[in-house]
Amino acid sequence: MNELKEFRRNTPAMTDNAATAAKARLMTAIHEPEAARKSATSGARRFGWRIAVAATLALVVGGTVVTLRDQQGMATVASVTELGERAAGAAENDPTPAPGPAQWLYTKELQLDGVEADVDRDRHATWERWTSVDGKRSAWYQGGKLMFQGSAVFDPTELAKAPVTPAGVIARIKAAILDEDRRGPQELNGHVPPQILFMEINQLITEQWLAPEVRAALFRALPTIKGITMTEDVPVADGRRGVAFSLDNDGARQSLVLDPQTFRYLGTNSTRLQDRTHERADGSKETFKAGTVSLTAQLEAAIVNQPGQRS
Repeated sequence: MNELKEFRRNTPAMTDNAATAAKARLMTAIHEPEAARKSATSGARRFGWRIAVAATLALVVGGTVVTLRDQQGMATVASVTELGERAAGAAENDPTPAPGPAQWLYTKELQLDGVEADVDRDRHATWERWTSVDGKRSAWYQGGKLMFQGSAVFDPTELAKAPVTPAGVIARIKAAILDEDRRGPQELNGHVPPQILFMEINQLITEQWLAPEVRAALFRALPTIKGITMTEDVPVADGRRGVAFSLDNDGARQSLVLDPQTFRYLGTNSTRLQDRTHERADGSKETFKAGTVSLTAQLEAAIVNQPGQRS
């Protein structure tokens, strides 16, 4: 079964191996493990199964790590449109110098997957990832060895071509998704569903360095996607809470969570809203209960000179 169908299932499962799951970028999805294993073996771009989410990355050139932990309270946000504008303003006002073309984005993420109701915080894993600034390669440690593959995100220079507008970046992302679909599963019939567009934007912002004007355009574009709403007081994996762009689909809610004061990226929250029974390829069945959650939290983000470097 292909990746687009797996995404539409929105079925939760516990990730057994954090590295394999992270390669597949299903960390914020309530997902099905066969799809994760299948996706992890491929270096090609797969739009359908990626759900990694984010917002503005607070990056510091020269290896200084940004840690976002303290919260002073919730800012008042009246609507999802205002949330998009606040996040866009934070991106535009980021004073971080642009990295060099040979540098890498390093991120460290806490993951908490497949937990029902009261979160058991012993069931967690930490994932580190490096993505080249030019968008061509990504790297991670597996079994103590640094692994590489072609990056699964867009060439950032394509999105930065003038004029950079919310409608323009959406059009470029949709065109790339449809092009991939034509060369692959051929399921979309010329139409990009909101859930696929949402997760693709999420992945772009969380895994790739983007020019401030591109990040701002993406945040302003999110409220224009059908079904995107604002959700307040949403938890992420390390216990912080924020305000989120959310999308309900097939009995689950996917949320991109921002700091309620700075509007920087905190992490993601996937919550199953309804019970769902999934039949596996071998005929076995598993029921995922309403309230099952899959959470992430970004702990660090920095620009470094090479993969494997943290500071």
